[in-house]
Amino acid sequence: PVLFICRNNGWAISTPASEQYRGDGIAGRGRAYGIPSLRVDGGDALAVHHATLEARRKVLESGGPVLMECMSYRVGHHSTSDDSSRYREQEEMRSWQARDPVARFRAHLETHGWWDE
Repeated sequence: PVLFICRNNGWAISTPASEQYRGDGIAGRGRAYGIPSLRVDGGDALAVHHATLEARRKVLESGGPVLMECMSYRVGHHSTSDDSSRYREQEEMRSWQARDPVARFRAHLETHGWWDE
């Protein structure tokens, strides 16, 4: 039994995933090999937690593999030698920074009164 977790950040170095391969992601490839697969918003900590629990349950029940694809976005550069501003628009990066997963989780905690300064 194994749980494969793929973080799909939408980029293959400087090539958008949409130009790197056909299809809508990695989860479909798991199904093509007979591996139960699921996709989750990788920027939502609670969704990832719940999806992981479900995937774990499936792994333990079946004794076989499960593939979980966490959709995210690489806000930073690929490496220290990469300048992603050469192939990504500033507005695109700003819109994703506004969806910061840490800020989203903090907002959830604050809503429930579980976070304070």
